[in-house]
Amino acid sequence: MSTKTVQSAKTKQSGKKKRKKVKNQTGIICAAVLGVFVVAIGGAYAVGRIHYNNKFLADTFINGTNVSGMTFEEACAATKANAVPEKLSFTTIDGRQIDIPTADFDYKRNNADEIRKILDGVNQNAWFTGFAKTSEYSFEEEATYNAEKLEELIKNADWGNTETADASMELTDDGYVVNAEVQGTKITDMDQLIYTAETELSKGEFDIMLSKDTGCYTLPAIVSADYEEQAAALNKVFDMYITYDFDYTKETLTGKELIGLLDLDDTGKYSVDEDKCMKYVEKLAKKYDTYNTERKFKATLQGDITIPTSDDAKYGWWIDQQQTCDALVEMLEDGDSVESVDPIYYSTGYYDFTGVESARSKDDDIGDTYIEIDLTDQHLWYYKKGKLEYECYIVSGQTTSAARTTLPGVYKLWNKQTNYRMKDRNADGEEWDTKCNYWNNVSLCGIGLHDSTWRGNYFGGEIYKWNGSHGCINMPYSGAEYVYNNVELGTPVVMYY
Repeated sequence: MSTKTVQSAKTKQSGKKKRKKVKNQTGIICAAVLGVFVVAIGGAYAVGRIHYNNKFLADTFINGTNVSGMTFEEACAATKANAVPEKLSFTTIDGRQIDIPTADFDYKRNNADEIRKILDGVNQNAWFTGFAKTSEYSFEEEATYNAEKLEELIKNADWGNTETADASMELTDDGYVVNAEVQGTKITDMDQLIYTAETELSKGEFDIMLSKDTGCYTLPAIVSADYEEQAAALNKVFDMYITYDFDYTKETLTGKELIGLLDLDDTGKYSVDEDKCMKYVEKLAKKYDTYNTERKFKATLQGDITIPTSDDAKYGWWIDQQQTCDALVEMLEDGDSVESVDPIYYSTGYYDFTGVESARSKDDDIGDTYIEIDLTDQHLWYYKKGKLEYECYIVSGQTTSAARTTLPGVYKLWNKQTNYRMKDRNADGEEWDTKCNYWNNVSLCGIGLHDSTWRGNYFGGEIYKWNGSHGCINMPYSGAEYVYNNVELGTPVVMYY
């Protein structure tokens, strides 16, 4: 029994010795691997340390320039630490280039000391940190130059002499055109230019763009775009037209003359000027009115004569200037073209102050259809389209009294009536009250061509001088009847001595 136990004990002891041997071998392997790793890390560090010796670390920037892994000399070259450009260049507002040699104002710079300071502050022992973060350094340019020389050189440079001008709007024969603004090339603030140059130099900039924002130039206060809407609105009016119909001709208001009737404000808006419109209408009236004017006339017996005016004779075209002006203002405010419009003529509501449209021409408004009365010869003729249709003797107003005298002039057949009662009182206090069968009114003051049966067959001669009418034209019954039945209303009635 005891022997088995010993044997058994020996066997167990032998197994423990084998496991201890295996464990020692694993430890040796781990130690070996660790050693190799440490050696590798140390080697890599050493390599990196050697590589970055006296160099900038990875991912390093100076004034925006990448100097990673560069030596002092390389970094100076990359950042142009000591380089001095040959010239200071200005690009003017009109695109010209003006160069000032840097040597002329003793420009020098040395930024190497700043580069050296930065490099000296780099911890190359921690070279590996450069891969973990970006290092950015900056410094102000270290430069010197003669400011007085630079100022003098800038002042003496040829910057240009063109003056700045605002855009403008001009009325031409073709309408409104916008003249573009002019950006001047003349430097109007030299101090600002010098300040700009010095500021850019302090940044190390040698190419200076003189834009509008630099403040060196005077800028246009008004540019073309400011006038675009205004010019379009005015050209719409410019292209508008209003045509007045004067029967034998037309008068068209358009373009410059039409624009001349408007008032323009500073914002480009316009309003119609009534006073200017009235002056235009007055011009039309002066040109086309025939009312109360002398006329040339070829008389049957006397030949070529001039018909004078008188207070009683009311014939011809007479523009109602106020109403015509009001209508013109309204048309302009509407802004629409009008193909043809008649001027507005004076009217009493019963009497219209116009002549005969078909008779109107440049030199005449009587035409070839009219009644002609020779007050000296006491004779009446009626011509229709140039052909004599009727004639007779008459008796006109008595010339011993101014109140009864028939005045010369061009009258108009206004209206006709039968069984008309003539009742009135003249300036001399004379009164009358009588009737006629045919009343042909030719004036606004009661002058008519009417039958006078009480005269029997006595007409013509010199009866009118001592036994004339109160201003009317006394006619035989048949003559008054003929006028009533055959002569159209509106027909001119020409009377003369």
